[in-house]
Amino acid sequence: MAGLSRWGRLAIGAALMLTSAAGAPPTPSPPKAESLTMAGEVVELASALKAFGVPADPASTVGQVVLQTKDGSIAPLLSDEASRALFLDERLRNRRVEVSARRYPGLPYLQVLTFKVEHEGRLRTPEYYCDICTIHVRYPQICPCCQGDMELRMQPEAP
Repeated sequence: MAGLSRWGRLAIGAALMLTSAAGAPPTPSPPKAESLTMAGEVVELASALKAFGVPADPASTVGQVVLQTKDGSIAPLLSDEASRALFLDERLRNRRVEVSARRYPGLPYLQVLTFKVEHEGRLRTPEYYCDICTIHVRYPQICPCCQGDMELRMQPEAP
């Protein structure tokens, strides 16, 4: 390599990098998620474990919620934008709920896509609404426009 110009050395280095990258094993694609709809109640993990008679360190279950189905089984919920209201607003818990979610192979968590809670005998989609700005969002927060309070309401039914 002593007799090669700077550009020659760069070309050989680039060729070696491309060769080693081409020989690398392909990156496995992520597992395919199963889409499903489940019904039950969203409850705090601590109360679900208590019903099973399972003692747990309270600090390890704080803030965790699960979907408890009619047969008593539980599925932990992954906290993200779609499910955040269930974690933050206890008014949405301990009532009939229908969850559309994804379940990934090997993971116990449900990734919530949408959910409805029972309200006045019907399943409805909750939202947080600002009367001043007429903005609605998926989880409790301060209005992003006027910085005022947003109130929980159920989405109006489609005509």
